[in-house]
Amino acid sequence: MMEPLDVRNALQTTLTQKQELVRDYQTFAKQITDKEVAKMYSHFAEAEALHATQIKDQLEQM
Repeated sequence: MMEPLDVRNALQTTLTQKQELVRDYQTFAKQITDKEVAKMYSHFAEAEALHATQIKDQLEQM
């Protein structure tokens, strides 16, 4: 049987991962010369930032 996951710890770990992805995607978007690929990475960064905000909100409610 699996041990239950600590929700706060899971959210905090996920938040850190999302924040790292935002930074990575923003960096890729700035450094890639292919405009379509750069735009794709910008969209990825925006989506991850939204996820990070949602996770932060959930943590604040705890």
